[in-house]
Amino acid sequence: MATEREKEVRNEKEEFEYVLEILRQQLLNASCHFDIWEQLWPTEKVVDVISRYKGFFQPSRAAHLESLAIKVSDIVSNKADAPSFYRILKMVGINSELAPDIDVREVKNRIQKHKKTLEAIKNFRNTRVAHWDTSVEKLEKPVLFGDTKRMLKEFGDIFNKISALHSKNIWSFRYSQQSDVVSLIDGLKRLKSEDKKRIEELKRKMEDDGHPE
Repeated sequence: MATEREKEVRNEKEEFEYVLEILRQQLLNASCHFDIWEQLWPTEKVVDVISRYKGFFQPSRAAHLESLAIKVSDIVSNKADAPSFYRILKMVGINSELAPDIDVREVKNRIQKHKKTLEAIKNFRNTRVAHWDTSVEKLEKPVLFGDTKRMLKEFGDIFNKISALHSKNIWSFRYSQQSDVVSLIDGLKRLKSEDKKRIEELKRKMEDDGHPE
């Protein structure tokens, strides 16, 4: 028969693995939303297609940014029931055997290093996503690509360090369909180019047949 302490340890391990898995999913989802948001930004390379189908791409880009803000907020939440780094670190602080050799303070400092980025995301979530704060006409701290990308990369590294020390598992936070957005935009660009060629050919044919515009 297992002792009460053995049952307690088993329960702690099961809870830790449960929260760790949800945290992994949240990180993967956050990375997914960020990557799509980034790919849908109207850079010179894709602005023609984005503008052509802006009725689809503009709300899609906005939705992915909003989802990113929600996921990141969960990842760094201080709420007791949130699937967050702080909950994981609190559990490790109570029972170091869950992730031996993890320096809880060092990990917290690595997260805190991204304070400005997290504040910008939190501000966006609180004033534009959870509800629209009409008293805030313009966000003083915009969510920036580079800062967010570096933060998500570090969060993935932190997660993998904890996961490796707990179970030797290392995860990738690049979703398997990552190239789909690029393929979609490239396909639409080809379609747009082919449509243009067909129109030009039709115009030439009409001119050759003696039917000027």
